[in-house]
Amino acid sequence: MDVADKKYFMKYNDATGRKLRPLIHDFEEFFQTGSDLEESDLEILMSLAYYLWNLDGKTDVISEKTDTTIMNEPTVDEIERAMLAYGIIFEKTLSEKNFHELVYDLSGILKGPNKKTPVVEYRRVPVAIFDRRRRRVYTPPGPEFLGALMNAVFSQTVLLLKQELSVSEIFYHASLIHLRVIQIHPFVKNNVKAAVLLEKWFLKEMLGKSFVKLPSEKYYFEEKDRYNMNTLTGTAFNNIDDARCLPFLQMLPESLKIREI
Repeated sequence: MDVADKKYFMKYNDATGRKLRPLIHDFEEFFQTGSDLEESDLEILMSLAYYLWNLDGKTDVISEKTDTTIMNEPTVDEIERAMLAYGIIFEKTLSEKNFHELVYDLSGILKGPNKKTPVVEYRRVPVAIFDRRRRRVYTPPGPEFLGALMNAVFSQTVLLLKQELSVSEIFYHASLIHLRVIQIHPFVKNNVKAAVLLEKWFLKEMLGKSFVKLPSEKYYFEEKDRYNMNTLTGTAFNNIDDARCLPFLQMLPESLKIREI
């Protein structure tokens, strides 16, 4: 399904969209942000960086006492890379070129004195998604399709950014962008991080800089099993069932309720 598709919007709006305005009002009052990042903003983003770094990968530790996922400790370098990515979202407009720069910084590619221009290529190899038991659960599209698929995501996103959308439509399309990137899986690693940040970037462009601090990373981490289940809408890219998208689309608004990070 294209990120601009509105086929399931009415169902989404009936179930979730009509509740958004009061949630957004309360969020903006609590997380309001000026034109520049202040020290308090950076503290929030640094906290969110820990959750962001724990969204990818299959090294989760489950506490036997509480049956919850324990957060792994990212390195200082990983936190610094996440902060660079947040800075790009905050300062730059959403585009495919700037998205590549974000992934470039997030990945720590070519660090050091010989660091070149921030160019990131989509993966050149086939990949598969496995669950914790190492069972294959999803096969993304082959590398030969990635350029056209990601170009379509950004072409449609740019058109959405030019439209007058309701708050409900903005959240609906932000989640579709997130889901589509997960389905395409354009990189060998960091796909979940990239999708979460792109979703947040779209919200920031449409609703303001306060949304860079939306604690969606924390919500997705705390609901990681449900997040993984809801992003699996098929066993392969060519048999995705778009009708199964609503449970995932309904997750993002829940992060508006979080106040402690």
